[in-house]
Amino acid sequence: MGFKSYCFTHPGHLRTLNEDSFYINDEKKLWVVCDGMGGHEEGNFASHLITDIFEYFPLEGSFENKIEMINKQIKIIHNLLENKVEKMGGNITIGSTLMLLHIEDDKGVCIHMGDTRCYCLQNGTLRTITKDHAIQINDFYGSRRYLTSALSAPGNLIIETTRFTVYKEDVFLICTDGLYDYISNKIIKEAMSQENKEEALFKLKQSVLITSAEDNITVTIIENI
Repeated sequence: MGFKSYCFTHPGHLRTLNEDSFYINDEKKLWVVCDGMGGHEEGNFASHLITDIFEYFPLEGSFENKIEMINKQIKIIHNLLENKVEKMGGNITIGSTLMLLHIEDDKGVCIHMGDTRCYCLQNGTLRTITKDHAIQINDFYGSRRYLTSALSAPGNLIIETTRFTVYKEDVFLICTDGLYDYISNKIIKEAMSQENKEEALFKLKQSVLITSAEDNITVTIIENI
């Protein structure tokens, strides 16, 4: 199977800095989207460290060997970020979510932590391949989403690996919460169903930017060609 991907990223209307980062490589069949956390330059550093490392990460061996090596690399990145936090005094957050999609023949795998999502449109049905590592809490700061796992975030690191079968007509979409918090699944499905994926991406961009769009936004659409 061959794939072609389309991506856009935008800081949104409220934030001056875009802490999202992405890496797409259709030849390697590897697509990564990260949502950095920490504010100022820290979240930006964390998300770009991940995508920069996977840009040069060799995918060698069997499908299962690749999954094992990716998981090991994620743990190394986690330790690098934890060490940086410690050197800076331990009172800051330098973390990131991660959604990594890799496909080999008819086998696919999502490796993720956090609330960055991977959607799949299959035979007209839209579903998320993974479940968010997040819960809704009410505290002093009000009602908000709290991540239960992310790279270099408080709590235990949970690396979730989800294997699945890929079919020829499948379309995938990876996005940060800056997209799905502001537009409906109906709009996402309609866009993914469009034959022209460049136009689909433009439609999604327009749809989210007419909202308050208070978060960074990154979207990658991957089609089987």
